[in-house]
Amino acid sequence: MVGFMPILALHLYGAGIDAPSMLLWRYAIALPALLVAAAATRLDWIAAWRGGAWRIVLVGATLGAGQTICFWESIKTLDTSIAVLLFYTYPALTMLLDRVLFRRAIRPASVLCVAVILLGAALITLPGLKSGTIDPRGLAWAMPAPLIYVLYLAANSVLLRRHKPLTGAISLYFGMALTFGAACVVRGLDVPAEPETWLVVLFVALGPGALTITLFAYSVPRLGPSSYAIIANIELVTVVAVGVSLLGEPVTPERAGGGLLIVAGIVGYGLLPRRESAIPAPAPVIASKGA
Repeated sequence: MVGFMPILALHLYGAGIDAPSMLLWRYAIALPALLVAAAATRLDWIAAWRGGAWRIVLVGATLGAGQTICFWESIKTLDTSIAVLLFYTYPALTMLLDRVLFRRAIRPASVLCVAVILLGAALITLPGLKSGTIDPRGLAWAMPAPLIYVLYLAANSVLLRRHKPLTGAISLYFGMALTFGAACVVRGLDVPAEPETWLVVLFVALGPGALTITLFAYSVPRLGPSSYAIIANIELVTVVAVGVSLLGEPVTPERAGGGLLIVAGIVGYGLLPRRESAIPAPAPVIASKGA
C-alpha cells in the first residue's frame, strides 16, 4: 500500500492540504482504529506505557515525524522519481549503520544484493530523472530523509522488541500526532473541503497508515534494520505497478528490468544462510488484561 503514497500525497496537495495537516488527519483517524484493535485484543496500552512504551512515543515524535515530513515535503516540489530514488538509498545506509552501531559483520553477498536493488531502483526512476528538474527546496527536504529513516529503523529495532506490535504502532503514531498537532497549532490546520478528499485521507490513514504501521511494528524487531530495509524495497515495485495500472504509465524496458533486479536482490538476500541473531528478541513484557 505504500506504493500509493506519492500519488495520494500529490492529490492532497492539489486539494489545498499542506503536509502537516494531511499527516495530522492521518494519525487522528488511524489512532482510534488502532485503539479499537487494542481493545479487541485486550491490550493494556497504559500498562505498556509504564513499561517503557513512552520511549517509542519519543522516537515517533522525533525521528518518525522527521523522516515523514522530509519525504512528504520533498515530493511537493521535487520530481517524485528523484525523491523516491534518494529515499531508497536507505538500505545501504542501514547496512553501514548496522556495522558501525551494532558491530555486525557485513557479508559480501549482502552488499551485492543491496547493489543489485539500488541498480534496480535507479532503472525504475530513470524516466523521471531524464525529464525531471531538480528543485533546490525539494532536494533540501529529500537529502536528510534516508539518514533519519535509518536512525528511526535502528531505534525501533531495539525498542519494539519489548512490546506487542499494536503497542508499538499506537506509540509511534501517538508521538507523530503530537508533533504534527503542535505544527498545526502554529501554522493552522487545513480541512478537506470535498468528500472525495476525505476518502483519500481515510484511505491514507487506514491502509498505508494503521495497517502498515502495525506490520512495521511486528516485522522490524524480528528482521532487524538491515533485513527489513532490504525486503521493504519491494515497495518500489508497487510504485511502478500503481503507476502502470492506475495512471496508464507505459511499461518500459527500464522499469521492467529495474523491477526484476529489485525482486532478484530481495530473493537473493532471502536465500542467504541465516546467522544466529546477536540480540534475541525477548517475549513482550506487557501481557493482555487478565493474563
